[in-house]
Amino acid sequence: MIYHQLLIQECHFKMSLFYNSKIHLETDAFIFSPEESKHIYKVLRKVPGDNITVTNGKGLKWKGELTQVGNKNTEVKKIEATKTNDTRYGLEIAIAPTKSNDRMEWFIEKATEIGITKIHFIKTENSERKKINLNRFQKIAISAMKQSKQFYLPEIEDLIFYKKFLLKNSVHQKLIAHCDDLNKNHIANLSLEFKPLIVLIGPEGDFSKNEIKAAILKNYSPISLGMQRLRTETAALYVTQTVSILSYLQNK
Repeated sequence: MIYHQLLIQECHFKMSLFYNSKIHLETDAFIFSPEESKHIYKVLRKVPGDNITVTNGKGLKWKGELTQVGNKNTEVKKIEATKTNDTRYGLEIAIAPTKSNDRMEWFIEKATEIGITKIHFIKTENSERKKINLNRFQKIAISAMKQSKQFYLPEIEDLIFYKKFLLKNSVHQKLIAHCDDLNKNHIANLSLEFKPLIVLIGPEGDFSKNEIKAAILKNYSPISLGMQRLRTETAALYVTQTVSILSYLQNK
């Protein structure tokens, strides 16, 4: 069984996946952007008649045949198109962006590969960064989705003040990871009950006591990520991977 799964994964990995947010099930043909045309022509060395797979990041698996391949103008016509099932659990993480953009980009890339649904950026009392490059982050997520051969692109929201984020969110299952000495349930003991699940991750200086109290008043349950103190992006990825594993184990 394991060997069979590995063979499926290996075959899946060999597929080149492209992204076009504008295509849908009824799209019969389209022209790739000059950037992707160049990649198809010069890097992949595709020729007319080759098959290619494209997604819109919303579950679409669109297979087509290249009808024209050029450095700036590559065209493709549809062979078939299907809507794939979303196997992600429905995890959303609200995170205070770190001072280093590289560390946030690393988190976005890895969380997308694992299967996160949505990433919110929050500005807290101890936040080190006042703005983010949303366009850059979205490009990182697109690249990671394509590389990991997935058909669902996580949503990435722009930076918002922490208090405003708490007010706008009405999801049933809400958690906050913090370092204060309160009674906290370890995330490994989490029972996945509702989708989506939202987890708050604070900055390097952690959430303030007032921010923790405000979250609890909004029905966020405190959780522990263990005895060790984790960097912001490490904590967020730890949560992403743990929820992915728990979802698999609890739905076997």
